[in-house]
Amino acid sequence: MTKLIDYTGMVKKIFWKEVDANGAQAKKDFLKLWDEMDERIPTQEEAVKGLNDLFLYSHLRIKEYSSVLADNYPTKQYTRNRLAKQEDLWWTDHYTAGISCWSTLNWFSAKKDYFRGSKTLRFSGASTHFVVGYHSEPFYIVPLMHGSWHEPRRNKDSFSVEMVNAGGLHRNENNKWCYWAKQLPLDLVRELPPVLLDTAYRGVQVMQPFTREQIVNNIKLKRLVIAAINDPADDNDKHLDACRMSQHSDWRRGKTDMGPIWPYEECNGAAFAPEPILELDFIQEYDKFLDEKGAIWDEDTHTWEDDNEAKNPEYGNDTPTHDDDTNDDDDIVLSTGEVQELLVKKGYTVKIDGKPGPETRNAIKLFQAEWNKKQTPKLKVDGIAGPQTCECLKK
Repeated sequence: MTKLIDYTGMVKKIFWKEVDANGAQAKKDFLKLWDEMDERIPTQEEAVKGLNDLFLYSHLRIKEYSSVLADNYPTKQYTRNRLAKQEDLWWTDHYTAGISCWSTLNWFSAKKDYFRGSKTLRFSGASTHFVVGYHSEPFYIVPLMHGSWHEPRRNKDSFSVEMVNAGGLHRNENNKWCYWAKQLPLDLVRELPPVLLDTAYRGVQVMQPFTREQIVNNIKLKRLVIAAINDPADDNDKHLDACRMSQHSDWRRGKTDMGPIWPYEECNGAAFAPEPILELDFIQEYDKFLDEKGAIWDEDTHTWEDDNEAKNPEYGNDTPTHDDDTNDDDDIVLSTGEVQELLVKKGYTVKIDGKPGPETRNAIKLFQAEWNKKQTPKLKVDGIAGPQTCECLKK
């Protein structure tokens, strides 16, 4: 990670001069690599350069979109060098519970003032390493050596991505589809018809699907980071391993991101596989899935005016991915060492070393499967010691 450039360490004026001078070339170089990644995994050198280019390209887009927004970038909402000190790193997928890259980026910027009631705070209290829109290349806004503020239980050791997606949906009094903030734009409902879940997920019955392009970009982004930080010559030097890929709902029972529509296992498996992305079966089948599961709305009764991203509400406290949300902070997530100790007490073979490796994840899966045979609540057999699994381990 030492080769990755920390652009946030630059004086602000110097940084923006760097963007002005080299942003266009960075864009060209990044997009060339990004296109090639449909077919191949980059080398470590290519991946490190690609991330550095993506940081400049991301801020070039921010400046082109709004000089006012650019005034609050590069963001300062991070914990300096927190991840540079970690040997075992996690990945956490989130969705934004919003429908705009720009409102999300606005919230994750380093605003000078943020008001909450009568208090004035320095920052909004939330950030992420990456933001991925419905159709755009990723935005890279917190350098990987720093910790972003996305989930208190994983801020200390996890990379974070926010996928733009409205999340849970409901009909309003006029029978029109809405997310938590407002009514969905007509064009967005047409493009991504709401999906009725076979079984309600944590109280949510209808969700917005992701675009096929988001799934592809999520895999490519993970491949880029994995190639940049893992040692290609040493199988034992894997800072980010397949056993440490997670999503927000793994760490909080009150969260629904990424939800059952997201192909969680398939995306994470593909991130570590060498196959061309567009040849993966689940990618090719995703459009068929949307055709079969979506379209639960009536064109005749949904004739509202189109909206645009500039009018969308800002990402804020009411969204379910917010870092300072405290709706279930009483939930217990144990350290890896504590989980290993409890597993050993229950008869599972695992080394107590505080490292969340494949052996520990397999033991957790065995525990979860055994628990589900006799006990409730039923646990997701994923090898992740989230709040519910930790609570059951302590019983």
